[in-house]
Amino acid sequence: MERHFHEEFKALREKLFQMGLLVEGAIEKAVEALLKRSPELTEQVFEDEKLINQLEIEIDEKGHSLFALSQPVASDLRLLTMILKINTDLERMGDHAVNIAQKSQVLIGGTFLKPSFSLEAMTNDVQKMVRNALDSFMNENVDLARKVLSSDDVVDRYNDTLYTDMTELMQKDPSKVQQALSLVMIGHNLERIADLANNIAEDTIYLKQGKEVRHHFETT
Repeated sequence: MERHFHEEFKALREKLFQMGLLVEGAIEKAVEALLKRSPELTEQVFEDEKLINQLEIEIDEKGHSLFALSQPVASDLRLLTMILKINTDLERMGDHAVNIAQKSQVLIGGTFLKPSFSLEAMTNDVQKMVRNALDSFMNENVDLARKVLSSDDVVDRYNDTLYTDMTELMQKDPSKVQQALSLVMIGHNLERIADLANNIAEDTIYLKQGKEVRHHFETT
């Protein structure tokens, strides 16, 4: 019975990692759709969302089944609870990737508005946070989890700069309001994905060290 539980548990973790890879790819495609002016890439994001949602349902059902049928010990119970939380966070990231793809569709046909920094660089940093957050959980690596948390300020600065750039543009040229607002929303969605990656990193630290680091508060 115990061996069967751990086999099921391992398969659940692997499925979660597969879901994370899909989410990371969807984020990249959503922004690339804008940068490469590719409607085909936005459609790929929408297809990825279907797979992400299906995995979210499968992980949720299997996780709750293990709760109900296997009576896991305390350490396994904590891990199982965290898998279900990460499952929700990844599904929300997928939703934000879809939001980005939808805004990219709006922007593809118009004049390309460029912020004062590379949108691709911001996306790469967000993707790295997602990847590192998931790796930190899979490998129970607290140092990597803390690296994720330290990266959040960089993404916040990108987002603040984007908001300032687009606000100034809208004031100078009201005809660009719709496009500028769409770009602001893309930045907001990227920033929210980074926040969700932080959630995973914070939970990893709490799981391994019993330290609460949410809201910049750390217990001793």
